[in-house]
Amino acid sequence: MNSAHGKSGAGLPPAGPGGGNGARRLPPLNMLRAFEAAGRLLSVTHAAREMSVTQSAVSHQIKALESWLGVALVAREGRRLALTTAGAALLPGLTRALDLMAQSTAGIERLTRRGTLVVNATSTLASQWLIPRLAGFCAQMPGLDVQLVTTLGHLDFEPAQYDVSIRCFADSELAALPARAGWRDVALGPFIPDKLTPVCSPTLLAGDGAMESPQGLARHTLLHSRSTPVAWQRWLEEAGAPGLQPAGDLVFDHAHLSVQAAIQGLGVALGNPRFLGDALAGGLLVMPFAQRLSGEKNYYWLRPARAADDPVSVAFCAWLAVA
Repeated sequence: MNSAHGKSGAGLPPAGPGGGNGARRLPPLNMLRAFEAAGRLLSVTHAAREMSVTQSAVSHQIKALESWLGVALVAREGRRLALTTAGAALLPGLTRALDLMAQSTAGIERLTRRGTLVVNATSTLASQWLIPRLAGFCAQMPGLDVQLVTTLGHLDFEPAQYDVSIRCFADSELAALPARAGWRDVALGPFIPDKLTPVCSPTLLAGDGAMESPQGLARHTLLHSRSTPVAWQRWLEEAGAPGLQPAGDLVFDHAHLSVQAAIQGLGVALGNPRFLGDALAGGLLVMPFAQRLSGEKNYYWLRPARAADDPVSVAFCAWLAVA
């Protein structure tokens, strides 16, 4: 920090990366963030999407950083971005530094909400499974405030913003997570398989509505969710009825809304029996093909590095596995 008196700018080092007075000489943060994202993803397009800026903005920041350092960091190989020797040397340390900055700022946020557990989940998991069980965890943690945040995005969020997040992944998606910013040091563990089967109101099966086989779904309206747009297609393919044309289709934003519509007799939805225990036990829903379950994903808890030793976050993740 410069003194308030004396000549303005006196004693400042040159504008470039040099300088001999011991002060840190760093390029602007936006330059570093743009290069790190593009270098890690090897794509200006993907970096722009991750940073919510334009591709030209990312390219401009990378060129500005190259000018600041006086060395080329990236090169084009057709449509693909490649790192130069200098870029490859810079990237790993820069990635670790930005991850550390994110964890440090998230840790300060944590101090302002002492005694609070912030959990992020999708609305369907939250409404159908977590909320009905949450009182059990709260009873184990008297004095703890739980904040439940629901979001639409599957991956477009920063795990360090929350103490625990819950998402559904296939094995292939798990393998790609370390390449995402802020995800390399995230601990995770599975706790519920995401297996889906048709569910409907028992009144729908009366008379001509009975279904002896999956082909019987052609007489009914299928209830879809925009959050799982190909779920019905996959289930029908696995059930031996690919290309089946239903009597109609209704589309909802979330899976839990399609299940609620099924309870009201509007059609047949896909649901996870683990989520619908009360509705099934109470006769609000039935499973015409209970043995036909589709899906290769699992729900995982995600705990960021800053919460690795937080006893409340650790206890919540352990509770998820037995709830």
